[in-house]
Amino acid sequence: MTQQLGLKVLVADDTAANRNMMDAFLRKLGFSCVTARDGREAVQVFEHEQPDLVLMDLMMPVMDGFEATRLIRQKQGARWVPVVILSALSTEEDIIAGLDCGADDYLTKPISFAVFSAKMRTMIRLLTMQRSVSDALERVNAISNAVIDGVMSVDEDGIIQSSNRAACQLFGYDCVELVGKKVDMLLADPDGAALDHIVRPCLAGGEPHSIGRIREFTARRKGGGTFVAEIGVSEMKLADRRLFIAVTRDVTERRRVTRQLAENADRLQRFHDEQKVEQDLARSIMERQIRSEWLRDPRVGFAVMPAKHFSGDLVLVARSNQNRTYAMLADATGHGLAAAVSVLPALSLFYRLATSNVPLAHMIRELNDQLRTALPVGRFVGAGLVCLEEDGLAGEVWVGGVPEVLLVAPDGSVAGRFASQQLPLGIVPSTPLASQPVIFEAKPGQQIVLYSDGLTEATNAAGEMFGEARLLEALGRAGPAGRLDATRTALAQHLAGVPNQDDVSLLLLACEPTPRNGDPKNPMDR
Repeated sequence: MTQQLGLKVLVADDTAANRNMMDAFLRKLGFSCVTARDGREAVQVFEHEQPDLVLMDLMMPVMDGFEATRLIRQKQGARWVPVVILSALSTEEDIIAGLDCGADDYLTKPISFAVFSAKMRTMIRLLTMQRSVSDALERVNAISNAVIDGVMSVDEDGIIQSSNRAACQLFGYDCVELVGKKVDMLLADPDGAALDHIVRPCLAGGEPHSIGRIREFTARRKGGGTFVAEIGVSEMKLADRRLFIAVTRDVTERRRVTRQLAENADRLQRFHDEQKVEQDLARSIMERQIRSEWLRDPRVGFAVMPAKHFSGDLVLVARSNQNRTYAMLADATGHGLAAAVSVLPALSLFYRLATSNVPLAHMIRELNDQLRTALPVGRFVGAGLVCLEEDGLAGEVWVGGVPEVLLVAPDGSVAGRFASQQLPLGIVPSTPLASQPVIFEAKPGQQIVLYSDGLTEATNAAGEMFGEARLLEALGRAGPAGRLDATRTALAQHLAGVPNQDDVSLLLLACEPTPRNGDPKNPMDR
């Protein structure tokens, strides 16, 4: 054990023979040895060599062993060093005086090696236990000082027993200034109510309702400044007393951030409410521009599903004074209110031209010129337009910037495709060629299908697009009357709750004669 410890022993004796004998004894036991010839030299060697154990003679010149022992005790600090007196003085008074000056044991000369060896083993055991306790305390202190929160121990009288580094920094004190002081000095409340409400009920034998819970109080720093702090108190019961461990942190910044977040949330809520009012107003204006009675035509089926609160896709249907039917699916740049506003200039123009029974090419030129004038650079409107004659079998179609328009047979198969061959509306000046629609002939029972790219590009959680194949499958497994619902159901199953990132619109127009259910009037007439 001694060899493992590598203990160093200071032998203080004015007799060379005694020093040599102790050196031999110690080396035989596995110790290293340093020596001193008097008390003053013993104190100097102690400070320089930092020995683990001291063997001290009492009767020495310059400074006796009593005084040297007292000085060594003052200089050892927190590190305990056993001092064993070896002296020829053997009276009861001498032994008591030696122990009272700070020695841990007293051996009288002459001493046998067997007794000396036993005493050294006892000292080694004591020193080993003391060092274990000291190492444990150092680890506890290191852990305590590494904690970012302030940690203090307070006794039953409110006296601070210990404080970690964070607590000292938090309150602006050196740790030596805190230990031994009343904890009330750290409270802005002159009555110390914050701690009293936690600790006093416990001391009085009541239920410790606040022990282990977090509370807020106003703390006071050394310079007199205050701050908002959180405190959590736990109780530690020792054999002879009770201690309270107080963990404290400065929550001033957190309170400020919380208050700021609450204010921001309030501003966002007000902004949201204002936006909703404005959007409701805009939606009302848009809806008043759209003639919903023509959308209720039994030949028409449509769906518009906005990505946000407002759709940038529009589905319009109108009937001319000669019973021709005009239909348009418009998909403006982007989505939401900004996209919807892009289409607004075309609404009244579409209805006015449709009821006037103008050729589809003329309508396309007018819409393009209107949007090109009204929209800023970078904004445009993809569109698919259809015009059906009164019999529902002859018609024209124009596609610019939206997916191809489909002509679907009664059995759900695709009887015709009209691909986008033109630019979207509002980009370049109108030309006769760019405005020329495609003429087609339909058969009874067929349907014209227009849709925006938001439908086929709708992406689920796995990153898969809905695609044209799923659209054609949905159209094919339902009859003409159920194709709209079949497509909506297929889309919902594909997305499985994932919100779509773009507006979705779908328009189905049956190739049937125009119903005669009243005189169509100008949509702007009220």
